Amino acid sequence: LRAPSAPRVQSLNHQRHHQRRAKATTTTTNRRAMTAVASSIDGRADAASTSATSIARDADEPHLILVDGLSFVFRAYYGWNARGSGEGLTNAAGEDTSVLYSYAHTICSLLELKPTHLAVCMDAKGKTFRHEMFVEYKANRPPTPEPLLELIPKVEQLVRDMGVPLLRLSGVEADDIIGTVSRRASDAGFRVSICSPDKDFYQLLGPKTKMLKPSKSSKGDPFDPFTVDDFRAMHNNVIEPEQFIDFLALVGDSADNIPGVEGVGPKTALALLEQYGDIESALANAANVKGKRARESLLSEKGAASAALSRRLVEIRQNLTVPSLNEPLLPLDSLRVRPPADGGAAATRAFERYELDTAFERWRRLALS
Repeated sequence: LRAPSAPRVQSLNHQRHHQRRAKATTTTTNRRAMTAVASSIDGRADAASTSATSIARDADEPHLILVDGLSFVFRAYYGWNARGSGEGLTNAAGEDTSVLYSYAHTICSLLELKPTHLAVCMDAKGKTFRHEMFVEYKANRPPTPEPLLELIPKVEQLVRDMGVPLLRLSGVEADDIIGTVSRRASDAGFRVSICSPDKDFYQLLGPKTKMLKPSKSSKGDPFDPFTVDDFRAMHNNVIEPEQFIDFLALVGDSADNIPGVEGVGPKTALALLEQYGDIESALANAANVKGKRARESLLSEKGAASAALSRRLVEIRQNLTVPSLNEPLLPLDSLRVRPPADGGAAATRAFERYELDTAFERWRRLALS
């Protein structure tokens, strides 16, 4: 990437260097936490750079990475909380910067994979069309902690300041934004990587679409590719990704309060889909199902209705006709990775405010050089 306005960024960085030396307010605990996490981040950054060529195989083929934005906010927030009190990061103003630190490094790790296009997709506040179908949708989840709610706008602004497009649409979940934009991109010849730990995205896997799951290891690559072949192996080569919609609809999903069909667990669901292919055929042949509980549920009006409702709830929409997710309002080229229009000034101010030194240096190397 070309580096516009480099002198401005360098002068700001020179100024902030002297400001930082003048500050002696960071606690010893905070410094220790920053050092430990930065060491881990640096090791993973080296690994990410090493594997970038294998993940971004063909520089001439456009590659779009779509980030399930909130999942990484929650992941960082609860990950830092699990460390215990006093282990987080704060700036001189007393603001908790732990999540911002982790999120900035996540974006940098993705940039190191050298995608041609990148966007972060976020959920909007309020109800969605799924709540209209099922008022109990996600009703079992505890309220989001207030400190976490206060962090989300800061994360979103930092993403924008770093020059990464952020997509959000009222009444629509980030999953459906990802589904629609990924389908548009794959149809246009892009390779697509969906960055998320969420199994719901298995249904979108295809020849040109894979997932990037956060690595469970603190060393090595920060993301583990998950492909169609990985999905097939996980499910004993019984079902294809597009059948995962029916699989989830049958077994339900407690995380989203999806009811599923009573008496149908993962093994039964795989057996049904292996024999009948989809929910409709399974319902049509319910009388022949071997397991008594599953057979009775599928034969019942309640079971059939629950299966149909659950399928509508778990299916990620891939063809939303909302103007803001389609041409001409959202050309795919608008998601192209490029230096920020302001030459990095807004990002520099944000990194200065939150005192994210290592993230700033890493981002500047990637975005402005």
